[in-house]
This record gives sequence, structure tokens and C-alpha cells, in this order.
Amino acid sequence: MDTSIYQEDLDKWFSDWLPGKDGERLSFKPEDLPEEFREKKFHFDEVTFDANSGIPRIKLEKDLYKILNVFDLAAHRSTGEAPRDLLRIRDTSLWEEESDNKLCPDFLVHKDSVSRPFELDDARKKTVTPKSHRKFVGRTAYSWSLLPGEAKIKDDGFGLGDELNLPDTDTGRQTRGQFAEYISEILARQHRQFTFAFYIYKNWARFFIVDRVASVTTPAFDYVKDPYTFLKFFYRLAQADASAQGYDPTVTLASSTSISILKDHMSTDHGAIQPFIDDAMNDAFAHESTSIWPLYEVQVRDEESTNTSSFLIGKPRTPAASMFGRATKGYIAFDLVKHDFVWLKDAWRLDSPHYHPEWEVYTKLKNADVHNTATMRCGGDVYGLQLQRTLSQGSISHSRLKSRIHSRIVINEIGLPLETYDTSSDLIFIVLCAFDAHKEAWEKAGILHRDISNGNVLIFFRDGELWDLCKYASELQERKASHKNRSGTWQFICAVRLQYPKKYYELADDIESFVHLVNWCALRYHQHNRLASDSGFATFIHRMFLDCTTSSDGLLYGCDEKWDAMIRGDPGFKLTSDEKFQKIINELMTICSSHYRTLPLEEFKKFRPVDAKKSQEPTSSGATTTDSSAVKKRRAMHLINLSSYASVKAASVPKASTVHQSPAARTLDSHALIGHALLSAVEDEDWDCKRIPGVDYFEQMLDVNLTLGRRWVAGTTQSSTTSSQKRNRPPRVSRSMKQKRSRRSSTGGTSVNASTSELAALPEEEEEAEEPEVDEDADTRNVVSLQPSENAEAGDSNLEDEDEAEITAKLHNVTD
Repeated sequence: MDTSIYQEDLDKWFSDWLPGKDGERLSFKPEDLPEEFREKKFHFDEVTFDANSGIPRIKLEKDLYKILNVFDLAAHRSTGEAPRDLLRIRDTSLWEEESDNKLCPDFLVHKDSVSRPFELDDARKKTVTPKSHRKFVGRTAYSWSLLPGEAKIKDDGFGLGDELNLPDTDTGRQTRGQFAEYISEILARQHRQFTFAFYIYKNWARFFIVDRVASVTTPAFDYVKDPYTFLKFFYRLAQADASAQGYDPTVTLASSTSISILKDHMSTDHGAIQPFIDDAMNDAFAHESTSIWPLYEVQVRDEESTNTSSFLIGKPRTPAASMFGRATKGYIAFDLVKHDFVWLKDAWRLDSPHYHPEWEVYTKLKNADVHNTATMRCGGDVYGLQLQRTLSQGSISHSRLKSRIHSRIVINEIGLPLETYDTSSDLIFIVLCAFDAHKEAWEKAGILHRDISNGNVLIFFRDGELWDLCKYASELQERKASHKNRSGTWQFICAVRLQYPKKYYELADDIESFVHLVNWCALRYHQHNRLASDSGFATFIHRMFLDCTTSSDGLLYGCDEKWDAMIRGDPGFKLTSDEKFQKIINELMTICSSHYRTLPLEEFKKFRPVDAKKSQEPTSSGATTTDSSAVKKRRAMHLINLSSYASVKAASVPKASTVHQSPAARTLDSHALIGHALLSAVEDEDWDCKRIPGVDYFEQMLDVNLTLGRRWVAGTTQSSTTSSQKRNRPPRVSRSMKQKRSRRSSTGGTSVNASTSELAALPEEEEEAEEPEVDEDADTRNVVSLQPSENAEAGDSNLEDEDEAEITAKLHNVTD
């Protein structure tokens, strides 16, 4: 079974990750132990769980917290050399952050210099017994923590013994999921190369190191019999410099001077993006040294010029939703030299000769004069003292693990999320702009995007786009799938690739994704017949967009409803208040159906997962149509290459009512037919159906919990959603979202309370631009197409080349 947790010999683990000094040997004699230990109130050798031993038995998890008393010895007492910054450990099991995050790890370790965010008021401290424990209690503060820890006296999640043997039980998976939540939070909140963690089960302990490729753990060791190993970990951690502790040396807390410059420019009105700027920066202004999202100064090195630029960033608009994989974070950033706001993307790209860095692709797009794409200010790999590359794959002998390289890119434009469109005709116009940019990129530069999604199409008052999963046309000629798991955002991947995951990638796959994007928005933001039943609607969304199974040969496949819809040319739903929108949806589906009827299903059987069901046969069409007249409407049509679609004759577009009477055709092998259909729709000046403001039908489904994906910690396929996905959601323009969740959100099962429909994983790309002359009477909202999920709203889960990132999808309740 695929998993992303590996076990390493104890001595090798310390040698790889916390080597310490040559010849170092600490001595922890009884006389060195704290007074409470010497008085036999709590000895390591009295940690026992045998009721017949005659020694006091630990009955409650909180009793294990007494081991905190040895922490001073480990972190503060050295062999003659003071630590760089003393470490402190906190019992945070009962005190959550002052936010909507209610997840509380048992322990958080932090540097003594950043104690303030953890401090409790005296009234709360007085409730803690015994008094000797009060100095250890504190509030959860992920943004300021060095590492998390968890203690259990039952429901072990990792097993014992020299070989890794993860308990394949519900409680075991729940424990691993809970532990993963805490690690994910630290990686999501902070700027890290990796993080450490520790786990205690009864008298056994493990240490972990987690980066964006895998988690490496020590074997479980008996800290009662071997307290030296337990204490050595914290001692060496305290002696290590920041980089060895996992921090990114190219990111530092913002100086007071830089913050003052930012505040001066915050007072300027920045128009439609102002709410997003405020959301990104204001938490740091309001809470200063206790902020949940502190302000950081980040260095971005330009690959071409090798110059380094500095930017201020705060709360991400698109936080990383998974521990592993690209872990893309998107920020509104402030340029400390040019004094303007830009978009900064931070990600861990695949270290592969087949992967094209974004700055390389941007150069090709610019040289080919591709319109509706964003303009890059700077970008390159992150170096610091050396190139930042993941390390876990190097300590594990496993051919599947591929290293990742840390990279950053800065885009001049900041786009509004696609979900902020006003009318259905606006949506189609925006999609058409993105579609036209996609067409130019393919025809002029030979570049295929491979990740069409709601997060990668943005609304600009200028132009733009983003491309970090792209392929070049020359590479597609090989007609083979180059990776085991596929690129893209799961709910927008074409149906044929979800049924035949070994199939080579082609242009038609990207073109079809635009159709799924339109359908997704129609179902989420517009009234339709599927809303008659919450459970029926949830099931439909799951089968159409979210369903995912892992085959025995490790391939992801699913979404049978999407396959059926493509074969039939029937979207499976009917809008109840917008007939013209329904008409274009039906027309797009009919074009797709004609293409699907040409697929060589017998040949495609070799592309199926080994244990998947047999290929589905075409079914009868159930498509519905409505008629409406078409008249001209003035829009910002200067954005579209009209001549490229004008040559398409109406007679060549398949009609929904005759799809099975007309001959099958490869209708998705070029942009022509889909582009013509979109263009014809936006030319209808009578079509201006507005959305109901603030309505999101996915969020209104109560008690719906549809999940899919693989959990790294489970060692098996399992449904789950991480708290990062549930909490660290991008800001909304029209409303503030408050989420329902339990204090202890268990990620190991399928019953986690959460909020907003999210197919979680790795947010995505951005864009590049050229400013045209604008008709003052036209709709002047331009589009940035194919950008990283600036707002990973309802599920920007991207499957990447050899990506072990989880795919998680949830539909659940939100209280506005």
C-alpha cells in the first residue's frame, strides 16, 4: 500500500536530522533529575500500565503530561554551552487559539523569545492542578510553535517494534489523523523547510520529521528504560540553529520599519481588491506579537537576473491544504522597493527534467505574444544558504519518492476569484476569455495548461494567467502518460482520464475541463432541480465531481456520473431560473458527447486500473434544450480573437436533440466548436440573469460529509479532510464565513464536522498580461485565466506528477 510515512533506524535518524556534536554524550543521572523526580512522585521508571505491578498506574492521558518536568533538563541544561534560544514546552490540550481554530495539541514546543502568544491569564492558570504544572500550561499558538507533540494511553496510531506496522483500525487511523492535523497546521501557518514532532504512547515514544515529500519516524523506544534518548532529542533541538530546526532562512519577521511603510500604503484605496488586502494584513496590525498570521519579509530570487527582491506577506489567500506535494501558498504581497501590491506564489515544485518551472513558461508565453495572461515580476528557486530541496527522500530507499524544490514567483496582477462574477452571462464571458488565452497558448507557444479549474480563472481589471503544470506540444506527441497520478484539479479533470488514468494527455482533455468548470459553477451558484433534495444533491455532486477510488496498482479513478454525462450529452441537472444559461450548458455537453462517441473504448481498456470495473458503454441521451433568440450585446470583445471562431458554421455544431442521429466527431480536438458556442452565448444582449447575492448551494447542504482521498498516516486508502482545508480558507468578498467544528476534529474518520465544500489539496497558479485599449462603454472586467487557486474555495485539489498529496472533498455546513 502507498503511504508517506517511513521508519528509520534510531541512530541513523539522529545522524540525518539532529546530529549534535561529535562525541557528544549527555549524562542524566538521578541526581540531575528535577526535585519531583528525586522525591519519587513521578519517576520515569514508575511509568507503568500494569495494574498488577504494585506501582502507581497511569490512568489518564493527562498524567503523562508530568513528563514535561524533565523538559527543563533537556532544553536548558547543557554540557557547559548555553542554547541559542531556550526552548519551552506547553501543555496546550485545553486552551485553543483565539480564532475559529479549536484544535488543541497536547504539547507545543516554542522558543523562549516568543512566549507571549502562549501565555494564559492568571484566572485560567489558577484552575490548573497541581500548582507545579501551571508553569507549563499555555494557549495553542501554531504560528509561533517549533513543533507539536501528542500523548496517548490508548488507541495507539503507529505501532511498536522495529518494523513500521501502522494499526489498521478506526481508532488507529483517527489517532494518526489527529496527529497529522497538528503538523499540517504548523506547515500551513509558518515558512518551513520541514518540521519535527514527537508522539508518546504509554511508555513508548517516537520522533518525526516531516517535509513536503514524506514523514520519517524513529522506531518506538521505551523512554522509561532509555530516558537519555528522549531528552537528547530536545537538547539537540535547542542547540540547533534555525535552519536545522526546519525554518526557512529567506523568511524573517517583518521589521518595524517595513511595517510602517506598509501601513502608509494601506491607507490608499485599492479598489476591488481592497477587502483582500485588508484580510491579508489586518490581523497582524491588530494583534502584533500575538498575531495568528504575523507579517513576514520574504526574499524572492529571480532566476534570470539572479537579483533578490523583498516583499511583505501576511495571511495567505490560498493556504497549503496538504502536508505533502506542492503545498502551494498564495499571498497578496507588498513590494518593499516599488511600494505596490502584487501576488506572490510559494510552492514546492517537482524536481524533474519533465517539469517546466513557471518562469520558463512565462517567458515562452510572452515571446509568443499570448493575450489574457499575467505578467511576471520575478521568480525562481529558493536558495538561502543552498538550494532548498526536500530531504526525506534521501534518507529513505524508496524509488517512488521524488524530491521537490522550493520556488517562488511574483505576479504583477491580483485577480478577483471567479466566484465573484455577477451574472451567468458574465461567467460565460470570463470563461471565454480564459478559453481564448488557452487557445493562443496552444497555437502560438505549443503549451497546454493541464489544470483548468475555478481557482485558475480569475477576474482582472487587466489581463492574466498561470502555468505550472503545463506540457509542451512536443512532449504530448509521445502519446503516453508520463506519471502514475495525474495533473489537475480533481473535479475538473476530464471524464475519460478519470476512468482511464493511464491514458496519455491531449488537447481535448483540457478543453473538456472548461465545460466541467461551467457546470460546477451552475450547480454551486444557480438554482436548479437538484436542490429539491439535500441528500440527493450531495450524492449527485459526489458522483459527478468528487468520487475517487485508489486501485490496487495505486491509480486514482472515479466520477462515474461524469462519464455517463459525457456519453449522453446530458449535464444531469436543469436550471430553474435561467433558460439561456441552460441552453449553453446543453450545447457544450452535446459537443462533448459527439467527441466521446468516437473514443476507442476497446483500445482504452489497457489504460484502466487493474481492478476497475469494465468500460462503460454509451447510454442514451437525456439532454434537454430550450430555445432563445440571439442578438448582439456590447462587451469588451477586444479581449477575444473573434476571427478564430467566426469561421465555425452553426451547422457544424451538434444539436442536443440530434446527438445520436448525427455522426460522431472529434469535436474537442480543437478549440473551434466550444469557442464558437461560448462566443455565441455572450453575444446575446438580452441575457443578463443575476445570481442571488451570497448564495452558495454547496455550503447550504446540512450534515453532508462526502470525502475522498488517501491519508498519509493511515497506510491505507481512507476518506478524510484536514483542518487546514476546513479553516484556512481564502477570504470572501461578500460575506464572512464562520465554521462549525468540534474541539478535537478527528481527521482519521469520515465524520469530521467542517465547512464549505472543499476538494482540498494544493492551490495553484497565476497569470501574465498585456493591457489593451478599453471601450469605455464595454464590460471592462478582463480575465486572468488558468491561475493558481487564488481562492481554493470549493476544492482546489490538484493531483500532480508523482504527487502523494491527498485528495479530499467535503460538502458541509457553514454558518454565515
